[in-house]
Amino acid sequence: MKNIKNKLSIFLFSSAFLILLTNCKSEKDNASISSSEDNNDITALVTSIVAEKKPFEHYFEIQGQVISKKNILLLPEMGGIIDYIHVEEGQLIQKNDLIATFSSKLLNANMEELKEQLELAKYVLEKQTNLTDKGLGTEMQLKEATTNYNTLLKTKETMLTQKSKHSVVAPFSGYVDQVFVSVGQLGGPSIPIIRLVNLDELYVSADVSENYLSSLNEGQKVSVYFPTLDLNLNNLLLNRIGKQINPVNRTVVVESKLKSKNLKIIPNLMTIISVRDHYDSSSVVVPSRVILKNTKGNSIVKLITDQNKVEIRKVTAGLQYLNNTQILKGLDPGEVIIDEGKSNVVEGQSVKVSINK
Repeated sequence: MKNIKNKLSIFLFSSAFLILLTNCKSEKDNASISSSEDNNDITALVTSIVAEKKPFEHYFEIQGQVISKKNILLLPEMGGIIDYIHVEEGQLIQKNDLIATFSSKLLNANMEELKEQLELAKYVLEKQTNLTDKGLGTEMQLKEATTNYNTLLKTKETMLTQKSKHSVVAPFSGYVDQVFVSVGQLGGPSIPIIRLVNLDELYVSADVSENYLSSLNEGQKVSVYFPTLDLNLNNLLLNRIGKQINPVNRTVVVESKLKSKNLKIIPNLMTIISVRDHYDSSSVVVPSRVILKNTKGNSIVKLITDQNKVEIRKVTAGLQYLNNTQILKGLDPGEVIIDEGKSNVVEGQSVKVSINK
């Protein structure tokens, strides 16, 4: 009898405990549902933007450098002792300006000797011509005198040409970037005199991966950024695309002519070249920050309906450039997108809108 009472007590206690647990769970679920409904009823303060159609450009970036087509090491055609350097480093010189002069003492002595020989040959020729005219000389003697005089004239021309090569002149205008020799030094065709750089016609050049070859065309729009100078040059054109692939690094050379006369833009200055590979004259474009990802990895935006309610819309995003993204599908011009506060609202929630213009 005592065991029966104990079992009955345990049964009654267990039943009472189960009833208590059930009531607590029911109250908790009701509170959760009430909380969710309350969140939807809360009006959130957000900012917004309006989707609009406008031109969209996309660029890819490559690293390049500035080059000059007139950047040379100037070499003499003949050797000798350097008598005089007529320029200084950093000096701006003009085409045909004298740069350096080599010693020509031996050549000058030879030319003085030749001058005497030429005068004698001319005298002999004149006398032989007079004798021939009087019938006293032979045709052979006249021919020899004429040939000797003409030969000496050609020798003189050759020596004058050689003497001109003892002076080094500028082949084009530019800056003397570096002088490599000194007065009294022995120079020759293998020893550069100066480095001459012209800054009037500069280009940016870069090696582009062959993967971009299908996107490159001459006349294509590019922009150039100089990180060192914090300078942008826009609306430039692609002037040249190489005609072969470098087999070592699988790249092709591209060049764009610079229009700026900024003297701080000099050869070998590093650049970042942006090449336009996509252009759409009319496309729905939104700031990239308003595009979110759902749990499935899909791109979504949160819109504001006419009733000031939140609507979640799946969109198809295209290319992205400079914090703007092209929308290919899922969004129409004029629709209002939540910007600030988008992460704090849920679908169907009421919002108070502040439209950014």
